[in-house]
Amino acid sequence: MNVAFDAWVPVVTAMGERKLVSLYGVLTEGEKFADLAVRPHERVSLMRLFLCVAHAALDGPKNYAEWGEVPKQLPDAAGEYLTQWKDSFELFHEKKPWLQVANLNGTENSGKTSPVALLDPELATGNNSTLFDHHGMLTTRIVRPARLALNLLAFLNFSSGGGAPVAQWNGKKTSQVGNPDAPCLSQSMAHCLLRGKNVAETIYLNLPTHEQIGMVYHRYSREKKRTDDTVAEVKMGRPVWESFPTSPDDSASVVNANSTYLGRLAPISRWIRLIKDTDQMYCCNGFKYDTHKDGFPAEPTASVRLVTRKDKKGVEIVERKVVSVSPEKAVWRELSALLVKRAADGLGGPFAMVNAPRDRAYDLHVCAVTRDQASMDIGVESVFHLTPMFQSNLGVYSAEIEEAEKTSRKLRAAVERYRTTIDADWTPRVKHTQAKDQGKLRNRLAQAALLFYWTAIEKNLSLLIAHIEAIGTDTAIPSRDAWRKMIFSTACEAYRISCGQETPRQMRAVAKGWQRLTRTKNETTEDTSLTKEDEDEQISGTTPATRR
Repeated sequence: MNVAFDAWVPVVTAMGERKLVSLYGVLTEGEKFADLAVRPHERVSLMRLFLCVAHAALDGPKNYAEWGEVPKQLPDAAGEYLTQWKDSFELFHEKKPWLQVANLNGTENSGKTSPVALLDPELATGNNSTLFDHHGMLTTRIVRPARLALNLLAFLNFSSGGGAPVAQWNGKKTSQVGNPDAPCLSQSMAHCLLRGKNVAETIYLNLPTHEQIGMVYHRYSREKKRTDDTVAEVKMGRPVWESFPTSPDDSASVVNANSTYLGRLAPISRWIRLIKDTDQMYCCNGFKYDTHKDGFPAEPTASVRLVTRKDKKGVEIVERKVVSVSPEKAVWRELSALLVKRAADGLGGPFAMVNAPRDRAYDLHVCAVTRDQASMDIGVESVFHLTPMFQSNLGVYSAEIEEAEKTSRKLRAAVERYRTTIDADWTPRVKHTQAKDQGKLRNRLAQAALLFYWTAIEKNLSLLIAHIEAIGTDTAIPSRDAWRKMIFSTACEAYRISCGQETPRQMRAVAKGWQRLTRTKNETTEDTSLTKEDEDEQISGTTPATRR
């Protein structure tokens, strides 16, 4: 199978038909296809491949003027490029299989192979048991080459660290443990893509210029004895199939693969060799790809911001972090951090935000895969339709979301006040917990209340959008009041359903928590410390409601 000219990329046509097309078809006739028909991690992996080929075919675009000509030049340039490098896109080529190590084999003591189903996280393989896959016990599970190509690409971008099979390349044996994450999975980062009216426009909108990459794509590292950041240049490089390492010690090709912009877009984070006409492969740990937490620039589709956290001793530390996705926090709450242009200091959103149209509405596609320990956990995908009014009032959106966050912290503090009133052991338990984990402990305490609160807020998010669209009109103030009234009433309802009121002691605890929730003057929303009266009660082991 040739990845460049055989059909394997799932797309949806303008008529809603799902079909497979070739890489050549996507890059030369992309206007015929409305969108990709893939899972979140596959979408990110495919877009990185499309951008890599587009950059290589155009040898650019160098600047904004060349970027404007991309829709006209890319189809012919991509066709010529893929024809030139056709042999390097053969999935089962004897000497240079696509994104694989041709002479990868088993070790001297073990020639065991791994099933190709390992490349797909939805299939039951090894310790990966799934609910709706009933073919894991089959003697042979054949995966078609088209699906195999997509699984291979996604696995190289999103495979998790931890244990891995052992193999050897030119006599170098890999380790079974200590494997790092692939570059796109690290820290459960959110990947942001602009979505156009068709696949061709989507590629065009997400294609950065060399000028832009040179301005914002740098290594940043801070030494312990210095207060300023040191900056190191990252080269453009070439796609890995143009300079695939001939051995593990081929340092120049390895640096191109894991330390350049183009080399990383189609990574070889695992060494793999598919065995033709079987359901087996050799698979092991590959080259290490430094991530943002290692000091390397964040991925082009990621967002970076400053985060204040506490170390084990409770000292506040400000550091750069990519915007992550978690099941506990919906993507719309992080939207203001994703819609910022990447600055020269490396802070900001994805590269594509420079190309975002300001005079018309567009879609922002956010994809992520959360990781749990050493495995992929949940795929997350959200699409936001952003109007010009929303774009010009992003600060208002951010401020109102922060208002909802403050109310959620008040709700958590109210639930904790309830707990401290009826449970004398809660406060010592918090104090004996490491400072960096105290917030997690308090969130678990208020989990039921916070889940109800944020679910209800999301259902009524249209009130905030209506307020933003009404800015500058007579309905701006009433729409804002409706949104904030909904926030407060939702917090009150969440508190009522999560705190019992069956005994006099519980009723007194509910009243004290209610005071914390509804307090409006001299608020300290993060303060959950006890009053002097509470401390006296816990010392004696009683409450005023039980003292007679």
